[in-house]
Amino acid sequence: MKAQYKISILLMIILVLLFPGLALADELSSQFGGNTPLVVPAGHTVESVFAVSTDAHIAGSVKDVVLVINGDVYLEPTAQTDLVIDLGGQVINPSNIPVPTGVFRLTFTPKFTNELMIGGAMILCLWLVRLILSVFAIVLFTGLGYLLRNRIQQGVTLLAASPIKILSIGAAASLIILGLILILSLTVIGIPVAMLIALIATIAALLGMLPLLEYMGQHLLSTRLFEYPALSRWFLTVLVFVSVLNLPLMGLMVLLGAIFTGMGVSTVSCWAYYKERKHRL
Repeated sequence: MKAQYKISILLMIILVLLFPGLALADELSSQFGGNTPLVVPAGHTVESVFAVSTDAHIAGSVKDVVLVINGDVYLEPTAQTDLVIDLGGQVINPSNIPVPTGVFRLTFTPKFTNELMIGGAMILCLWLVRLILSVFAIVLFTGLGYLLRNRIQQGVTLLAASPIKILSIGAAASLIILGLILILSLTVIGIPVAMLIALIATIAALLGMLPLLEYMGQHLLSTRLFEYPALSRWFLTVLVFVSVLNLPLMGLMVLLGAIFTGMGVSTVSCWAYYKERKHRL
């Protein structure tokens, strides 16, 4: 099957799904292929015209839309149309017949087809990368949460006492660390130190997010979740969290909030540990 026919069939399916009213019009004049063009004669009125791999000659009245894929549209002087859409052909209007809504034309040149395929491949690659990162995050947080489930209670207690304070401390600590990394990155000698600080900060944020996930599981999810085994409970909690992260815009905001909160938990925990050690000495 030729590429242009594949594209025509794909566009036909998409357009039918996007505009179901077009397929359910009271009177739809349609034609698929053939050497003879689809003709709407003068004095004849139809709701819509839909042609694939053939031309359309409009001399009568079309109330809704003229949609032609892989063909040309010829508007006769007596034609009356509201909207003309031509994908893969030309719109010939020698008498400059007025079209109230407009005329939209898209030609599938080899350059456009190549760019369309490259764009589709890039979107597919981005989707695969996102899927891989999501699966990796689910496995990582589920494994860490299950292994360290008995060591994160202090962080959960901190979040229960003052979540806004923890978030603010984490945001301030993150900005300070980011500024320090940027300053160190300006020199060749400071780049390895900056990379080390970035690695430590990333680990701290990830470990600090474990109490956050436990806290979220306790307060936002169903209480029946605690009837499940620990591994299953962590898997479901992380699955919901990663699903929210994949939402447009909202996911980015939740991710930033989780990172700042995780950094806050780690910062406060380290400070409390330092003060306890100093008191013992």
